[in-house]
Amino acid sequence: MAGDYLHWQLTYTRKITDTDIVVGTQNYADVITPKSADHRVYIQKITLSITTHFDATITFDDDGTGPPIAAYTDEATAAATGQGRVPVVWDFGPTGRPLTKGANLDISQTAAGIVGIVHIEAYERLEGAVAAATTN
Repeated sequence: MAGDYLHWQLTYTRKITDTDIVVGTQNYADVITPKSADHRVYIQKITLSITTHFDATITFDDDGTGPPIAAYTDEATAAATGQGRVPVVWDFGPTGRPLTKGANLDISQTAAGIVGIVHIEAYERLEGAVAAATTN
């Protein structure tokens, strides 16, 4: 994998976000969105830091036709066993893991009980032919 994370983010368009996972919210739609249907988002790294554990699975996927890119099953007892002290990291390398072209990144959990924060590093790049008059 040539280059580093910042190289790909600056060569194309940087897409970095932090999302709070709060009690009572089960689905987080369009956490990262591409500029147009002709752009593709590449996920480089996802860091999940859980502060309140719950028996649930949290899933990261695109709203296109692609399969989930990451999932983590949490347990309410994780804090007592020491699992709650270390963030969960999915590292897809500098070139990243591509979503479906034009698709957004969504986060969902099977039950709305996990509390924490998600940090996502990504970039997007134009991958489709566009007309000169478009705003792409």
